[in-house]
Amino acid sequence: MVNEQRVRLMYKILGQDGKEYGPVDVETLRRWISEGRVNAQTQAQAEGSTDWRPLTEFPELEGLLAGSGPPSPPPPQPQPAAPTVQPAAQPQRKALAIVSLVLGILSLVTCFLAGIPAIITGAIAQSRSRRDPARYGGRGLALAGLILGCCGTALTAIVVLALPVVLPAVAKGKSRAETIRCVGNLKLIGLAARMYAQDHNGVLPRDFITMSNELPSPKVLVCPADRTRQAATEWADFSADNVSYEFLAPGAKQQEVMNQPVFRCPIHDNVCYGDGSVQQGQEMPPPRLRPRR
Repeated sequence: MVNEQRVRLMYKILGQDGKEYGPVDVETLRRWISEGRVNAQTQAQAEGSTDWRPLTEFPELEGLLAGSGPPSPPPPQPQPAAPTVQPAAQPQRKALAIVSLVLGILSLVTCFLAGIPAIITGAIAQSRSRRDPARYGGRGLALAGLILGCCGTALTAIVVLALPVVLPAVAKGKSRAETIRCVGNLKLIGLAARMYAQDHNGVLPRDFITMSNELPSPKVLVCPADRTRQAATEWADFSADNVSYEFLAPGAKQQEVMNQPVFRCPIHDNVCYGDGSVQQGQEMPPPRLRPRR
């Protein structure tokens, strides 16, 4: 009966490494004792119990402990493999690609001055990136710089081709605007002369300063296309150098010069008649009338 009870009992063993082993039966304990893994002082716990006691305190195990030696050390635990250190990845070189992008952006303002360098640096950066992508990066930046450089250079070509067409048109438009302003000045001068004549028995003024009260400003006496004369800002500073227009009939009777040129622009050949009308481009105006004494 004792042998049957010994076989049925199960035990937990507390190893020297602090770990619990089992539950194991008596036959397993006998083998561990013969192997030296367990001795009389080894702590054990019977199945169904919560107390840890040396094996010598278990009467049913006395026969097993006879001649048992010191416990064998626990099997060595496998050491974890040392982590392998991966070499740090070298950063990609993008300086040339960035330079190409910056030059490409500037080429939209400076045209070919930055456009051609942007194309060259972009092509070199693209070639390096294709040949050694692990070392040279920024392929997208280089492509953007290359495209912008081409656009800036193309813009230069467009401007050069358009200049012969645009400049004459601009000059013509400016000349046309100056002619229109000149006609407006002559109309103001003719109106001032007729207003003066109405207050002076139909006689036109002797000179421009005489009808200064009727003129809005001395600036109207200088043609917009006259680059040799500067308009006076006030009548106190007015002189003959501040007049572009010719007074063809000073002091004449207004009725006698209604169909005659009274004022003329020597630059545009615009003519103002005694009735206030203005005609453009009168290349050969009638001779001047002598003033009535």
